[in-house]
Amino acid sequence: MSNLTVISSTSPLKRIIHAIKAVENGEYTSGLLSDIAQDSGDLGQLARMLDAMASSVTFRDNQLRLLRKVIPIGVSLSAEKDFNRLLETLVIEAQAVTNADAGTLYLLENDSLKFVILRNTSLNLAMGGTSGNAIPFYPVRLHKTDGSENRANVASHVALTHKRINIADAYEADGFDFSGTKAFDTRTKYRSKSFLTIPLKNNEGQVIGVLQLINAKDSETGEIVPFEDDDVLEALVLLATAALDGYILEASLRQEIAKLKIEIDESRRARQVAEITDTDYFKDLQEKATLLRARDKK
Repeated sequence: MSNLTVISSTSPLKRIIHAIKAVENGEYTSGLLSDIAQDSGDLGQLARMLDAMASSVTFRDNQLRLLRKVIPIGVSLSAEKDFNRLLETLVIEAQAVTNADAGTLYLLENDSLKFVILRNTSLNLAMGGTSGNAIPFYPVRLHKTDGSENRANVASHVALTHKRINIADAYEADGFDFSGTKAFDTRTKYRSKSFLTIPLKNNEGQVIGVLQLINAKDSETGEIVPFEDDDVLEALVLLATAALDGYILEASLRQEIAKLKIEIDESRRARQVAEITDTDYFKDLQEKATLLRARDKK
């Protein structure tokens, strides 16, 4: 029998004692002693103090958990120089934080979301990134051929609205087309259920990609459950997006520098050619070559 079960079935004083043990074990939930806290006597005051203390302890533990997990992730992301490995790290860490069975990362290219990383633990599936396995899925268009927004796909909907979407069961969700997901499930005998789809925005508020996590698992039972809000995931998304945006900007700068170098080299070559062709020596050679060709024709 758990502490929570004991608390709900014993006397007020014993419930408070068991609540204290629940705090120690990390099992305490806010409002557990709410009925006792309403009492105006000593027990009521004790219950209120305990609830306030437990909330403080929970907040502190969450902050420590955030620091312990996020700081190493942030360091690894900022130090990563391999773009494909950076993308993989983002998905892998997000799966670990949420205990998600699968994860997909899209990057925005022109008007489409391109699949760049796809992972599924249960199916032992890894595509994109450093896996060497190409992803055989077409990009997700943000707009239809008539110019209207494609909000039927959950990933494109998130990219267009800049808002995350949390779906408990894709097969029962209204307003979205999960036909592609269902076809994948049929082929692989998988069951895609809970979805958490998050827009990745740069420091200017522009969407540069979308992270989609699938099938959160209960850590004890392994049952597929809905995704919950998580401070660690929030921090991870911010850090990863910053690292991703920084890498994209750096890559773009390198391309601009390379392009500029090519233009400078071409300009230098053109100037050097012009300097040669404008000399009297070169013009004399041209005249002699013309005379030789005319003589050969005779």
